[in-house]
Amino acid sequence: AFWAVPLESVRLDSKMELIATGAAIVDSGTSLLVGPKSELTAIAAMIGATSLFGFHTIPCHKDVPSLAFIIGGRNYTFEKDDLVVERVAGICILGLQEMPASLSGSNMWILGDVFMRKYYVQFDWGQQRLGFALARHPSDNFV
Repeated sequence: AFWAVPLESVRLDSKMELIATGAAIVDSGTSLLVGPKSELTAIAAMIGATSLFGFHTIPCHKDVPSLAFIIGGRNYTFEKDDLVVERVAGICILGLQEMPASLSGSNMWILGDVFMRKYYVQFDWGQQRLGFALARHPSDNFV
């Protein structure tokens, strides 16, 4: 079973809005943000990312527009630093991945650990609902 939520749209700053995908699955067993190939291809082209061994990369010095998932009328926004999962020799590897071929017919996004690093997710089994809140990190504690 999956925890699925209606996905209103995916926005790349004010440059592009994708509305074809109507659902997102929140999955702690998935590391990255995984989306339909057509949408990932469009996003990668708009931010100037290149594909390298299945990963989307950009030069670390490059500015990248914010990426937002609109769920329940709220924007869950990711800036460049939120999307970068690794830096290697001036190249930033982004936490974006195309849907695997085995799921290529699936019209959904999978919001994995990249999403849950920034947003705390409450899985409410009793009420059959999800809750999202901006996550606190240890560096947020000022003692």
